[in-house]
Amino acid sequence: MKSRRVILAALLAVVLAGCSSGPAADRAQKLADDATKAVYNDDMAGLTANMNAALVPTVTRAQLGDLSDKMHALGSYDGLTPSGTDSLKSEYDFKAKFDKGTWTVMIKLDGDGKIAAYRVAPSSTGG
Repeated sequence: MKSRRVILAALLAVVLAGCSSGPAADRAQKLADDATKAVYNDDMAGLTANMNAALVPTVTRAQLGDLSDKMHALGSYDGLTPSGTDSLKSEYDFKAKFDKGTWTVMIKLDGDGKIAAYRVAPSSTGG
């Protein structure tokens, strides 16, 4: 009986590890990359295009401009790499690479696959 539990636990671990890749994770990375590019480009329409109706009104032009300026201070934006996933909560973390450092991008998707939360923060490795 114990060996069966160990095998089931191992299988569950493999299945959960596999959840960090696949359609939901790929969609999350594309949405996070699109949103980050929009922030970098100071593009409000691009940033809010894939956000849900509850998140859109919380984004201000001043916040966007400030964040865009901070990103530009780091040089060119070179894309995202996955750094963490909680697929049960639909939360995804990425490292945004810039010429002069990295930032952490965190998004949460709602049940319709829209961005319900978008956060960026300087990483401990720079920025």
